[in-house]
Amino acid sequence: MERQGNSWSIQVKLLWAAAYVGIITAIVVNMNHARNRVLYAPDQTRQKDQQDWEDWVEKSNQHQDGQRPVERKEIDLRRRPVSNMTTLMTQYYGMCLTGLILFSTLIFAVVMYMFHGVSRSGTSGPISLEQELAAEQSRGELEDVRKTS
Repeated sequence: MERQGNSWSIQVKLLWAAAYVGIITAIVVNMNHARNRVLYAPDQTRQKDQQDWEDWVEKSNQHQDGQRPVERKEIDLRRRPVSNMTTLMTQYYGMCLTGLILFSTLIFAVVMYMFHGVSRSGTSGPISLEQELAAEQSRGELEDVRKTS
């Protein structure tokens, strides 16, 4: 009987390993796809992103009239030549991918731990009041027998 339980355990481990590999593969493939989409974007898209940034900066700088509770320095247009997406996918791609894999692994491990905790519990759901009272009564009787011995 133990052999069947151990065999089932190996099957479950293989299933979890396959699910984990599938999730990590999906993350890596989607990140590569997103990186390629950003890196090989047409010039029109890049120009529109840059124009949107410049429009936002100009509008933000116009609101610096001294009537707001917080005054900040004007934004310099020359300091931001590329969009956030391009910066993330070129300079910080490895860090982004590592973070995604790390946090996905942590979430996967927690879900796996919780699933095993629920599926391997001794009871298969809440017990009834009668069962709880019967268990307390039998415990009381056992304690009485131990005291008298």
